[in-house]
Amino acid sequence: MGHYIDVRHTNGCIQQTELFDIPAYEPLEVVLVESTNINEIVAIATGGTGNYEFEFNGESTGSTNTFQIYETGNYTVVVTDSNGCTATASGYFEFVDLCIPNYFTPNTGDEWGPGCGKDSYKDLTVDIYDRYGRVVARLRVNDTWDGKYNGHELPTGDYWYVVKLNDKKDNRDFVGHFTLYR
Repeated sequence: MGHYIDVRHTNGCIQQTELFDIPAYEPLEVVLVESTNINEIVAIATGGTGNYEFEFNGESTGSTNTFQIYETGNYTVVVTDSNGCTATASGYFEFVDLCIPNYFTPNTGDEWGPGCGKDSYKDLTVDIYDRYGRVVARLRVNDTWDGKYNGHELPTGDYWYVVKLNDKKDNRDFVGHFTLYR
């Protein structure tokens, strides 16, 4: 369907523009959803003119629409399309902190390692020590320990750990102990 504009001069003359089409336009919208990854939010933008730019809690993230959270709370995302139109979405999201088990039984096939929110920390490291202060295992994110040192089963007892998150926005360390049961 063609459109035109009539331009009227003060002297009463009317000039009509050539016919033109107005493309269909869906309004810009954004929604926030929890990702399948723990402690991650995804902003889904639709409509507008595309080429979306995102802002997460006031910080520009460019075209990146996934955001890591480090605490429970309200989060706001603003999306801007190539025409400069904006849409905003906010939501309350719960942070899942790192879980560290306090025992394991390797004779049943069990292995020890941090759980829960560990996937949020790509550079996580774990050092495991025996009662003499000897490092018996070094783990990275998603690694687990089978209770062995140099291929030999270690005895029932308490072992100490130092978990380092190594994250520039959350650089906490966790120190504690767990029990190995045989």
